[in-house]
Amino acid sequence: MTSDAMRETLLCAQTPEQVLTNSAAIYPDHDALYIPSSACAHYSDAPIALTYRMLKAAVDAQTDIWAATGITGRVALVLENRPAFFIHWLALNALGVSVIPLNHEMPDEEFPYYLEHSEAHAVVVLREHYDRLIDISRLMSTSVIVVADDAVAEHAFGTACSPIDADPARECALLYTSGSTGKPKACVLSNDYFIQQGRWYRALDGHISLREGQERLLTPLPLSHMNAMSVSTMAMFMTGGCLIQLDRFHPTTWWQSVRESQATALHYLGVLPAILLALPACDSDDLSNQVRFGFGAGVNPAHHERFEQRFGFPLIEAWAMTECGAGGAIIANREPRHVGQCCFGKPGSDVEWQLVDEQKAIVPAGTPGELRVRAHGTDPRKGYFSGYLKNPEATAEILFKKPRGDSRNMARRLA
Repeated sequence: MTSDAMRETLLCAQTPEQVLTNSAAIYPDHDALYIPSSACAHYSDAPIALTYRMLKAAVDAQTDIWAATGITGRVALVLENRPAFFIHWLALNALGVSVIPLNHEMPDEEFPYYLEHSEAHAVVVLREHYDRLIDISRLMSTSVIVVADDAVAEHAFGTACSPIDADPARECALLYTSGSTGKPKACVLSNDYFIQQGRWYRALDGHISLREGQERLLTPLPLSHMNAMSVSTMAMFMTGGCLIQLDRFHPTTWWQSVRESQATALHYLGVLPAILLALPACDSDDLSNQVRFGFGAGVNPAHHERFEQRFGFPLIEAWAMTECGAGGAIIANREPRHVGQCCFGKPGSDVEWQLVDEQKAIVPAGTPGELRVRAHGTDPRKGYFSGYLKNPEATAEILFKKPRGDSRNMARRLA
């Protein structure tokens, strides 16, 4: 198969599970997932490496098991940043079942809201979290079935089912916002949302140009958030690369994990660069011969240039939200990047944008304002979330409210 044909095969995928299937056919013996020893020592005697062939086989086997249970509705995942997360998510995706990734570090009293609001039919958990979730479910007004990840076959939800035809519009996952202004809102994410994330990332150029079948992307971010679950995962699976998934950020073993895993790209957020800069300097700090770029947001402007000079690779700042996905993402992947100036890039031709004041009126050029974005073209919601679950008012507010004022620059105008 030619490289163009391979590329077209991956771009034609309509669901995350279909992306894995296509990559497994093209790159069967390439690493799909790698867990360094520093991230899995508490449950594995050795680093974990799964090729695309191995991951596909595990997903297919788990699909058969879930299908035999007759599962329908949504399934919550409390599986940490482990291979089990990908296996159960993609198996359920093949059956058209949406997942709700939840952070196991949440307090017990917070779980009921997520499980009840999402109307989860079941919650699949690691064996070590099983008793805890059983206790939590007993206190809920609406009970939920708790399933250990290694005992799915012991449950029955209905008549056995089969994998269904791929539908890009079908709900793939619910991801909850932080809830800084009230109860967390559930973002409904379609299969196409995930596909567009992969397409967006693989189409980047400049400092971020993914080499098909070659990249190894390391991330310490939780799979219960869109960055790791959607951006990192889809970028690697849609290019035949390897996702290096840490359990969390460990400063003292970070560079050990980077070297051991042969990472060529890193994802970061917020204070991670500052913490790494505070570590003692050593002769092997320069990783310019291995790491091509870091991709993230929120680096302290005073640390940005110093980090790049010390470690030998650029930190590429970007902006996005769970709600806007790839449809409104902006990234500083080309020069000039304005290092040290809190710059996250220039909007591409596929993004329409505007700055508005508190009354949603467009502000004059050079005046600070709130950034609003939409996708360019006939479908302004392409790549965006489908809406907030059970909250049509908030959905209408964020997606459809017409701004006051006018702009002569149509690329800055939102209808």
